[in-house]
Formats: sequence, C-alpha cells, structure tokens
Amino acid sequence: MYIHLNDSDISQMPERLRHLFLEWLPEHLKTKNSSFSQGLVHKLSQTELSSKQLHIFESPTQEENAEHSQVRLSQLFDAGITNQGMSVRVKLKREVAKKLQRDYINGLEISVKGTIVYNGEEFDKPSPLAAKINGGAINGWEYIEVKKDDKWVRLEELRKIWRKTNG
Repeated sequence: MYIHLNDSDISQMPERLRHLFLEWLPEHLKTKNSSFSQGLVHKLSQTELSSKQLHIFESPTQEENAEHSQVRLSQLFDAGITNQGMSVRVKLKREVAKKLQRDYINGLEISVKGTIVYNGEEFDKPSPLAAKINGGAINGWEYIEVKKDDKWVRLEELRKIWRKTNG
C-alpha cells in the first residue's frame, strides 16, 4: 500500500478527521518497527506538517498492486475494451446537475488514441476530465460512462475487465 499526503491534503481534512488521523498515524507507524517509521514518528511529534510531504510505504501484495495500479484510458483502448468513436458521457454531481438542469454531459467520444477530448483538451485519465466538468475532485472511473453494446457502462467496470486480463 502507498499513501501520499501533502500538507494541503491534511489541511483540507475536516478538523476532527485531521486530529484523529494525526493521533492514529504515530501509533500505526510504531507497529511497523522500521527505522523509517520510528524517524517519521519522531519528526511528527516534534514538527508541524507544513511544507512537508508525508509518504507511507508498506510492501504491497500482488493483488493490491493490480487493484491500485494506474490504468489509462488508452490502455483500455489498446486492449480492445473501448473503440474509437464510442459515445462517452460524464455524470454530474448533484449540485452541478441542479445548476445545469441535466444529469450528464453528453456528446463526448473515444478518440483515435483511445483518450477523451473535451473542449480541446485530451484526457488519458478519467478523473481529471470528471473534475474539470464537475468543478472539483471526483472519481472519473465512477462518473464516466461509455456506450458499449447499446448499454451505458461505467469506466470502473471496463477497468475491472482490463485488470483481470492484465493484472
């Protein structure tokens, strides 16, 4: 497992969650019995996290590697899971949907490279596209759908297919 948090991530946590996280972290790291963990616990107890990045490493299992590996849209395309010209739509978050009076942004499609182009910008990862459309961080694998065999399918489902054959 790999966790990467910077000071901005931690400062954006709700206060109660941040407090619980910073209490939990040193105890969790102590159980790892590594000099890295002990050094980090010491640093955390003596300094603030401002302008620092916090990395936590554990040896990932092969299953975790496959489950958390970065998958690009072009990889789905190269594997034949998506095809050029397939229709794509992006689900809108509730507040954005209310404002725009619709649930989806339609009219997108898979490009010749297997990516999605929106407003002249090419996206090979779904989350930046979904975030751009929704105005904030969002999981594009859950919010973007492709029309496959006349049914709308979430990219998450297509990524699972890719991982089964490539993991």
